[in-house]
Amino acid sequence: LLEIERARGFLEAAQLKGKWIREMQSEAIALEAHHSTHIEGTRLTLDQAKRILTGKEVPGVHLDDKKELLNYKKAMGFVSHYLEKESPISEGLIREIHKILVKGVRGDSADPGNYRKVQNYVVNAINNKIIYTPPPPYEVPHLMRELVEWLNTPIAVSPIIIAGTAQFQFVHIHPFVDGNGRTARLLCTLLLYKNGYDFKRLFSLSEFYDQ
Repeated sequence: LLEIERARGFLEAAQLKGKWIREMQSEAIALEAHHSTHIEGTRLTLDQAKRILTGKEVPGVHLDDKKELLNYKKAMGFVSHYLEKESPISEGLIREIHKILVKGVRGDSADPGNYRKVQNYVVNAINNKIIYTPPPPYEVPHLMRELVEWLNTPIAVSPIIIAGTAQFQFVHIHPFVDGNGRTARLLCTLLLYKNGYDFKRLFSLSEFYDQ
């Protein structure tokens, strides 16, 4: 935590040119969108992702991969707009983020924006063995309500710990049939930004997770 605070203080004090910041922020958006969707199985290279995000045609890519990437960028824009309103975290916000992420792609059959009504599982992609069984669907509304209430209750804990705990608890609940990882990472980013830990939006958390 001390290292994070030092880095935050350094960036806040640094005199950076506006043009450079804007260029690096665009780079960070591309990295975040690419790596967060790559974690979930998209097959785009970083170069392909950057070209798609700038509106260029990239032949030979899977349509779902392209759409998933663009959805993630759109969801990031939605989060940025939400932050400008300084509104509290809500279940509606989380569901809308999920809806944007999975609409029209592989997760579209997972009822975008709505909590799951069936039992889901986390499966090892290599051997297809179940490695985690989330809570049953009837517990999801209650668990999500508790999570949101906790997030909106002031406590004397570092926002970094709160954001990390929220991401962990969200993945534990696995409230949606699909798209939980992407939604969790965006929720974590939202919580950090909301509490002053945006680091000028120059970095991508998902790039770290995707190593």
